[in-house]
Amino acid sequence: MKFVEFKKGITIPITNEEQDIFRKCSNDGSLDKRKLDEREQEIANQLVIKNMLVRKRVNDSIIYKPQASAKYC
Repeated sequence: MKFVEFKKGITIPITNEEQDIFRKCSNDGSLDKRKLDEREQEIANQLVIKNMLVRKRVNDSIIYKPQASAKYC
């Protein structure tokens, strides 16, 4: 389990699975929902709820982008 900090002083614990998705999204800049399997989509949605990722609709697809202020502690 890791902790991610966004905004000063606010840390959020994330699981290893969430860490993998967040890292993949951070490295690539964005993730297309169609390229994720069902489990990864659920994890990405959990990260949206935790305000770690942003979900956007671009044309006909949904993409996930990392929240600008989120970073590892």
